[in-house]
Parts: sequence; C-alpha cells; structure tokens
Amino acid sequence: MASGKDRGPSGAAPPPPDWLVGSGLPIDIIPAGQILHRVHRSALEPVFFGPGGGVPATNRFDSTTGRFGVLYVGTSRAGALAETILRNPQRLMVSMTEITGRSVSELACARPLKIVRMHGTGLQAVGTDNAISTGPYGPCGLWTDALWDHPDRPDGLAYQSRHDSGEICLALFERGDMEFSHVGGAPLTSILKDVAAILEMYGKSLSPGAGD
Repeated sequence: MASGKDRGPSGAAPPPPDWLVGSGLPIDIIPAGQILHRVHRSALEPVFFGPGGGVPATNRFDSTTGRFGVLYVGTSRAGALAETILRNPQRLMVSMTEITGRSVSELACARPLKIVRMHGTGLQAVGTDNAISTGPYGPCGLWTDALWDHPDRPDGLAYQSRHDSGEICLALFERGDMEFSHVGGAPLTSILKDVAAILEMYGKSLSPGAGD
C-alpha cells in the first residue's frame, strides 16, 4: 500500500513538450501604454531585467541559459504587493522593515506586448499545468527559454500570483525594441494608507506604530 506522502502529483511543472515549437501559442495583447505595476527596492531602477550579468537564475522565470533578462511586474498594485511583501501567508502583520526602502512604480511600454497565457485555458494549449505558477522554479526557466526561441516571438508570459491566485503577473523578456516609461510611483512609506487598505483585503495589517 502506498504511503500518504506518495499521494497526488509531484508538484513540479512538466518541461516544455517537443511539439511546442511547431504549435501556435495562446497570445494575449497588452496595449501600448497600459499601466503595469512593480514593487522594488527604492535604491534600484524601476525597470530592471534580471538577474544581471554573471548572476545565476534566481527568480521563477529567470532564463536558465542567461541569454536575456526578465522584468517582473503585476497587472495591479495589489498583485505587485502580494508578490513582494506577502510571501509568508501565516504572518498576520507586515513589519515596517518590509515597507521601508521599497517603492511602487507604474510603468508603460511604448508598444503592444505579446504575452503567452500561462494560466487558465493557456495551460493546456502549451502543455503544462498550474505548477508553473506555484511549484518549484526548476522547470520554469526552461519554459522561459523555450518561449523566447519560439517562432511566435512573444514578449513574455502571464502567470498566476502564487500569493493571490486571483492576480496575474507578467514575466517580460528583455528585447531590444521594448522601451518603458516610468509614468508614476512613490515610496511605500509615502502611501501607507493605500498599502494598509490593500493589506486589509488580505486580512493583514501593518505593525503597530506604522505611519503614525
């Protein structure tokens, strides 16, 4: 008899199938000028295609081969915050140490973006499951490289936030003709009421004394 620990799937997304290169991708278009949201360290530029030269793949969809960088953004401010300061779901209060030194930026691309739908109906179309958004990082970089090389030449992929499945995030590929403007933003410490309102949606709160 199989033990309880052996029940269910392994948890890792499958690697890209061999047939992917000859199959059309489920592409959604993000119009030029649409606002995208990024939470980042205030000391760093809001537009950053990581992980950077000579740095091994670190985040979920970083290229395994390191041939190009990846910019991570949310389609909403709430999604961007969930991906950065709500990574521990069992913690009910968010410390000011998570807030201080971070900013939220609003970015807009000068041209439309072709985005592979790696959630919902797009999962079956490309041959994977939602572990691509929630499971181990290992296979994810393989998918990034496979999509970069695909004849449809997508600009990135859309996936579910691991920390709020109702939010969609984007991993954008570094391409020479992809220009972003920084159309707005602020340090998180300057918008604590807005941050607190978003945290309240998740049943969280800022630590006592924050923003007094």
